[in-house]
Amino acid sequence: MHTDAFPPCPVHGPILPAVPHGYIGKAIPQKCSTCELEFEGSCQRAMSQLGRFLSLDYGPCRVNGSTQPVRYENQFITSRVDVPEKCTTCRFLTYLSVYGFRCGEDAEIWGRPLKTLDWGSWHPEFIYVELPQPKITTRPLIERLWQRDLLGFLKEYRRVNPDTALSEARDDYARLLQLITEQN
Repeated sequence: MHTDAFPPCPVHGPILPAVPHGYIGKAIPQKCSTCELEFEGSCQRAMSQLGRFLSLDYGPCRVNGSTQPVRYENQFITSRVDVPEKCTTCRFLTYLSVYGFRCGEDAEIWGRPLKTLDWGSWHPEFIYVELPQPKITTRPLIERLWQRDLLGFLKEYRRVNPDTALSEARDDYARLLQLITEQN
């Protein structure tokens, strides 16, 4: 569940006081209110590489604990996801159908639980880039991409996107490889 938090926000500045904003919640962080990357309650900080919006930086949570990722399963939600270890037993862990798992701490300030989970100083091994819809992107597929493993990428690509041509898979590999090369 870290895909909309990384890469992290490069802008420094105060989170509070919250600035009224009526698009997604009732307020956004102060530093985001004057940032050119803010767009309708989301952030465009990696739009050119990822092709999607990321979450605004609502600041860290005040609950202490490990931020190392652990697999989380819930009896009510049928997916298995990685969340910071401290979140697995936290009363603020919330699920929103549009955003996935979020932190409900300070929801009264923002208007709803919009904070991404607090990953602390942990960073993913790689940034999750995606194939264009309706193609399916999996974690193993992106791992092969970051490892520069063309054969492994092609095998996983064809497994999850069986109706695509091998040439299309190669083209997507080259396009995604260019995106991640531009990031570094």
